[in-house]
Amino acid sequence: MVALVKENRERKELLKQAKSKAIAEEQAAKMKKLEEEMEEKKKAVEEEAAAKEAEERRRREAKGESSGTANEDAEMEKNISEWIDNLSLGEDEEAQLYVPQEEKEAFARALATIEEPLERQETEEEKKLE
Repeated sequence: MVALVKENRERKELLKQAKSKAIAEEQAAKMKKLEEEMEEKKKAVEEEAAAKEAEERRRREAKGESSGTANEDAEMEKNISEWIDNLSLGEDEEAQLYVPQEEKEAFARALATIEEPLERQETEEEKKLE
């Protein structure tokens, strides 16, 4: 009787292990299928983007426009270098970048008319605070 009970437990344990293994294999198969589907969708999106880019290039060429990549690259480099320069500036210098050149020149002329150095310095500081 003890041997039968022991045999029953072993059989149940083997069945349990077999079911767990089957479930794990099934989940692995589903994951592999999902990964393949995602890879296919990724490729499709990349192909679609490439097709749109090619169509845009053909449209520009049909209109007689150049590809513009050289101009766009040069402009992008210019913008990047300006951003890098601006990052190194302090808040005061950065604020001065937003002041139009005419306004800067008008202020410089107004400062030139002020004869007292303390008054000139005070006026400069007030302008910076603005």
